[in-house]
Amino acid sequence: MDSEDWGDDNHGRFREARDGDHLMTPFQCVDCHFINIKGRRPDMEDHRDVLAVKAVTRAILDSFWSRESSTVNSNRIEGVRYVRELELLGFQENPYPPRGPFPMEDVWGMRVACAMLERSMSGGRNSKHIQFETVRKLRSHYSNMVHTSAGLSPGEEWYSADRGSEPVLSTAATNSLWFRRFMIGCHRRMGDVWLPDHPLTAPILRQCMILLESKWEDLEGDTVGRWKVGLTACMLLAGYYGALRGEEISRVDLGLILKHWDEAHSHETPHVPLMLKGRFKHVDGEKIFCQPLATRTEAGMDISTWFRRVLDVYEERGVCSGPFFRDSKGGRASVAELDVWFRSILKVLQDLHPNVLSEGADLERFSIRRSARRGATAEAQNSGIPDEIIEANNRWRKRFRSKGMNPRMSMLERYTDAKANVPHLVQFSALLRH
Repeated sequence: MDSEDWGDDNHGRFREARDGDHLMTPFQCVDCHFINIKGRRPDMEDHRDVLAVKAVTRAILDSFWSRESSTVNSNRIEGVRYVRELELLGFQENPYPPRGPFPMEDVWGMRVACAMLERSMSGGRNSKHIQFETVRKLRSHYSNMVHTSAGLSPGEEWYSADRGSEPVLSTAATNSLWFRRFMIGCHRRMGDVWLPDHPLTAPILRQCMILLESKWEDLEGDTVGRWKVGLTACMLLAGYYGALRGEEISRVDLGLILKHWDEAHSHETPHVPLMLKGRFKHVDGEKIFCQPLATRTEAGMDISTWFRRVLDVYEERGVCSGPFFRDSKGGRASVAELDVWFRSILKVLQDLHPNVLSEGADLERFSIRRSARRGATAEAQNSGIPDEIIEANNRWRKRFRSKGMNPRMSMLERYTDAKANVPHLVQFSALLRH
């Protein structure tokens, strides 16, 4: 490759090797890798061997392209300078350690790499092929299997580290230097198709609450109907004004809200005690947390009334404990079930008010998993809510993840801890517009 080609990242990108690639990434030819795996040369009359050769070639190129052209060329030039300086010193003999031979076995993980490449050709949900994050699970499977095997791989040892843990010695070929290079290059080539949930905006929330209020009035005398409407309203309010994710909303606890309802409303800063109980993502063990919400926002949204309505329905039915958001069988409603409620009201809104939610909007792109939180975060910025208030609203996640909260604190101690910060914490929900 000519030197002037080095600055052109699109020249042969992922299609050919560059001068100096072998100086940064371990290299063996296609035949060598094939022999390491199969014990023979490929038979180009066998369609499986032909496919395997293509996969090996692709994996080699991906490993090379884990580094950009400028980095590879810079390293190559330093090599030229290194040899030149040795010649001046008279040390030109054996400037590098031996380059081989490598073992005649697959100690680099080429077999797994080829399987991943074949897996990457499967059809995806949001694009032609599946995403890299799905493909990489195959590597995790293999590494886990090796680490649990009695007869570990006879290959070399490498350091491996899970997220947030100390490096450990691993004999899995999928932790070799070559395989790590391959993973980086494969990811760069495949890229990512990111389709985030559409945000629940203030105008959409406002119209949804108007529709739900109307529905509540129409269902007078229908306890079950009102219960479903009330849960939908509380779901939107908890997600938006608490900036909660769907899996957090599903962990709102009925018994704890009832226990602290009167105390919260007699507080110097009256609030809705949104109590979360359960196991949360990236958090060890079961936790309890209170996310206080303003009883009524400055824009006029009456959060307390909706929660009180649902509590009254539960008390009428003799239910005073368990999950607040529950399915028809009384169990905790999953995020998928919450999405059914969410999209149902959005469909009504779309039909009646296309000026708020256009007819062409894809409702599948809305999910309580992230939509409410994304909408709240965007509106907080648009409303000019100070960063310290936004951070305070999210502080509990940080404390849990940093293990800053004593896991042995009782529920009463946790609520006492939260009450001290209620005046500050309720500002997030109080100041959000709708």
